[in-house]
Amino acid sequence: MIPARRSGLATAAAAALLLAACGSYPLAKVYRLGDPGPATPDVASDAGRPVFDLRTVSAPDDVDTTDILRSEGANRVVASPTGRWAERVSVGVTQALAAALSRRLPDVVIETRSAYEAPRRILVDIDRFEIGSSGRCLIAARWGITGADGKTGPWSDQGTFVETATSGTDAAAAAAMTLAANQLADQIAITVRRTLAVPPK
Repeated sequence: MIPARRSGLATAAAAALLLAACGSYPLAKVYRLGDPGPATPDVASDAGRPVFDLRTVSAPDDVDTTDILRSEGANRVVASPTGRWAERVSVGVTQALAAALSRRLPDVVIETRSAYEAPRRILVDIDRFEIGSSGRCLIAARWGITGADGKTGPWSDQGTFVETATSGTDAAAAAAMTLAANQLADQIAITVRRTLAVPPK
């Protein structure tokens, strides 16, 4: 039987080691994709404005996580120990695009949680979402506009958008990925504009 004094000392030592281990790693900071919205967002009526339902972006399983992943070599990715995304990549990109498209298309309603089936939908597939060891941040995506029947119209496109982080920090990577997402939003907005003259099916 272990004496109570020795048992207590062992417990205290184990607790001290645990606290030391926890203290050696800083708490991970949390980052959102997208530009911050205005402190007091504008309130506008939806009446008379066309509605586009932005569906949750599709992303590959290996990047659809809250980890901030960095590519190291051809087949290796490493999760940052100091930062993470506030949401899974698919959700974060969707929210970033919704905000960016609303700013670029003030005469259009961009819905992400529509209570009804909008006559037009925006579908976005992310093929690549990468942060390279050199700071090269890349989003490759395909997008299209569909009618209520789910069929993609002639308004579909694809592109690769690249920005370089200003440093090796998680904050710089988040800022660069936001710029790449804004480039994607610019091109989706052009596609949306092309559809406005065509009545919904």
